Amino acid sequence: MGIFSFIRRLMLVLSGPANDLVFLSFSNGDAGKIFSDHLNSALARAGLRTFRNADDTRRGENTESETRKAIQESKISVIVFSKDYAFSTRCLDNVVMIMDAREATGHIVLPIFYHLDPSEVRNQEGRYFEAFSAHDKCSQGEMARVEEWRGALRKAADVAGMVLQDRYEAKFIESIVKEIADKLNLSLPRVPPASQLSSALGSFFFFFLNLLEVKHVISWKSSTR
Repeated sequence: MGIFSFIRRLMLVLSGPANDLVFLSFSNGDAGKIFSDHLNSALARAGLRTFRNADDTRRGENTESETRKAIQESKISVIVFSKDYAFSTRCLDNVVMIMDAREATGHIVLPIFYHLDPSEVRNQEGRYFEAFSAHDKCSQGEMARVEEWRGALRKAADVAGMVLQDRYEAKFIESIVKEIADKLNLSLPRVPPASQLSSALGSFFFFFLNLLEVKHVISWKSSTR
């Protein structure tokens, strides 16, 4: 794909409806946040819009109903399970809503296990055991909610996902983007190497990449009014 074909692809993405949305759930409490930032940028470069729902994103604004709506309107939910993910009650609520959508409508779910074995999530072992020990103490009157979290984690860990292990993160992110595109039956644009981009075209190219996220934010705020 040439430079101008690639730019035309970006123009189509910008003008099209926000129906290729990726719901991205992650924790800001550990290295998973940096990884998720890089994943989000890679998805934007591929022409995929994301709705990012971290444990402290838009605190006070992003209500449960808005989050559920974002999941329903997205084509796929990507859950980045990191070491401290289960310490966030907001993240755990995300998993419950995502798995509910999967059971109700067949919503596509892709779990990412970032420096974790899926069994740690499934069985609440290691840091996940520590997290739920804390939840058990702090949620004496909400044990049903805690059990709902446990059940949702077991279901999510049983979904075929991707495990980082000892791979390079950059390559791992590339494989995640490809997996998402495959699940959505999308063809990814090939990003031209920097040597093929003039200074002007380079500025134009990155300007439109940034607009990918801006356009979604505007359309999302409009749809929630």
